[in-house]
Amino acid sequence: MKNCWKPDVNALGGVIVASAMLFHSGVQAKTENCTWVSPAERMIVAELYTSEGCSSCPPADRWLTSQLATPERAGNILALSFHVDYWNYIGWQDPYSSKQFTERQYAHKSRGNVTQIYTPQYVFSNREVRRWGQAGLISQQLAAMKQDKAPISLHMSLERKQNNQVEIKVKTDWLDDRYKAGKMLVALYEDKLSQQVKSGENRGELLRHDRVVRFLGKPVTVSSGDSMKVFTQNIPADWNQNNIGIGVIVENSESSTVLQALNAPEALAGCG
Repeated sequence: MKNCWKPDVNALGGVIVASAMLFHSGVQAKTENCTWVSPAERMIVAELYTSEGCSSCPPADRWLTSQLATPERAGNILALSFHVDYWNYIGWQDPYSSKQFTERQYAHKSRGNVTQIYTPQYVFSNREVRRWGQAGLISQQLAAMKQDKAPISLHMSLERKQNNQVEIKVKTDWLDDRYKAGKMLVALYEDKLSQQVKSGENRGELLRHDRVVRFLGKPVTVSSGDSMKVFTQNIPADWNQNNIGIGVIVENSESSTVLQALNAPEALAGCG
């Protein structure tokens, strides 16, 4: 499988970004008052680092859609697609790319989660997965997950304040005495995106994307003594609100181990 390799550069080598895996976790319950609860098992956080300027990335984008973002796996896997910006110079400006996402990928390397920087690159719960297309990978991951009880539980509610503004509340219940605090990240992602690429390595291709991270909040400290966090988010006019989902990730402050995640696909559509 061909990868687009990105050489290490000192300019980014020292960047440390909190590695809380974006907001895709288990949708165990959704009621008409717009609430979600994480599953008893620890969710898998699957991050894809990709770019519309990379000719080897479309197969990884399609694999995310077909294997990770399906309705039956929404309660077990939080899949997030991060479009990096370091391939924009070769002829196509990826409209979903962000320097923040590039820094997040480099942060994985600085922590030893990955050995090299390249696209497409999959990171599952802070561990690099190179043979992501191999048969049986997802079933193996899900089988292991069933034996891994989460040390915390997440409860999320969503309230629309205005047509273009929502309030997100996330409460943590701490179930294991070994863990007292962590870092929480909230991500908003968009499904069913498409882009006609007019230049660069994918010139002439119509690319389709799901779980594209449109917003990734800064990590905030959460603990057993400060378990409720409230986030207010404005929704830009160019986002299709019917396709916007929310993901929450909580990591251990010391080791960056994912403690739990929560996934709420099409959250805004259901809370009109």
